[in-house]
Amino acid sequence: MISVIIPIYNVENYLEECLKSVQTQTYTNIEVILVNDGSIDKSKLICERYCKEDRRFQLLNQENQGQSVARNTGVAVSKGEFIAFVDSDDIILPNYLEMLMNYMAEDVDIVESQFTVSKKEFLAENPKEPTILFEGDSQEAVKAVSNHTLSVNPVTKLYRRAVVEAVPYLEGIIFEDIYSGVGMLKYIRKIILLDYVGYYYRQHQSSTMHRTFTPKNLNVFTASDQLIELYYDREA
Repeated sequence: MISVIIPIYNVENYLEECLKSVQTQTYTNIEVILVNDGSIDKSKLICERYCKEDRRFQLLNQENQGQSVARNTGVAVSKGEFIAFVDSDDIILPNYLEMLMNYMAEDVDIVESQFTVSKKEFLAENPKEPTILFEGDSQEAVKAVSNHTLSVNPVTKLYRRAVVEAVPYLEGIIFEDIYSGVGMLKYIRKIILLDYVGYYYRQHQSSTMHRTFTPKNLNVFTASDQLIELYYDREA
């Protein structure tokens, strides 16, 4: 089973589209963990409706603590052997989970999809079977991140559960995806990147990469220091 974990905070304008894209997946052996992170709009009501309509959906409500806490909360209650994160304003193709699962072999711990910020490109027909753009072990994967072949996004990936549990998301800071995205690679046997665009990432001016500089941007050094510490005891 795949556990799909969706952190949610004040996204009533986009949430319906996101949840529908998860609900209509061709791979049906899923549970969907909705973590409502203190929303004050209609997001909670939308989640409650999906949980009532579809027994695979489960809603957890918490005070606003941030996306990292929400992800960690979702992982803690999930039961699937595999885990996928979807942001609550994004969309996945109907065959997204099935496509990634097709490449999750015995020695593979992460399968990664391409993403697009163009909704028109995302919705275009793409019937061809994907090819593998990258396939490598832990050390090769870390090098591939540095040359931007692989991403550090929590989304666009299907993970084996043990890999996610090994590196909980840092809480209370931004740029936590640098720590988790690279940190998880320490524990993998193999990662596969496909030339398949299965994920639509909705860009906002308020996102981390678009906001003006604030002292919180210095969190990148905190995340990097934690990452160095994580890898420091690695055996040669």
